[in-house]
Amino acid sequence: MEKNNAENNGVYINGKRQVIELLQRMDATDKSKLLKNLRMRNPSLAKELTESCISFESIWDLNDESLKTLLSQIQPTILGLALNIVHVKNQRRALSLISREMALRAFDIMQKDLSSNRTECHKAQQKILDLALNLNRNRIIQFY
Repeated sequence: MEKNNAENNGVYINGKRQVIELLQRMDATDKSKLLKNLRMRNPSLAKELTESCISFESIWDLNDESLKTLLSQIQPTILGLALNIVHVKNQRRALSLISREMALRAFDIMQKDLSSNRTECHKAQQKILDLALNLNRNRIIQFY
């Protein structure tokens, strides 16, 4: 009865979705603490929530060793495209963690005028995010 009433009023309750939205708004420290506590009580839910709240911006929350592991598996062209539209601070951090040769090749791509290829840059970011999720699932890197 209450469910029908809530649906008739346009209110739909989805606990996981609300938690994911909350996690996406939290800073990395609080998110990490919350997911660590949840992992002790319900590892499968913590894993699902972690994967659901990871975005491309989340890779900058990784420690240097994990970020280096991730970035070293990406082609310089894709990395250059993805970094073209991120903050300079994150560009510098990423390029400093990979080999000089790779960094120079990625930097060459970043220097090109890619304003008309924003979709390509977003696709490159999505490829990096997919790889990061894969590495997280295989426990090679760990978010939060």
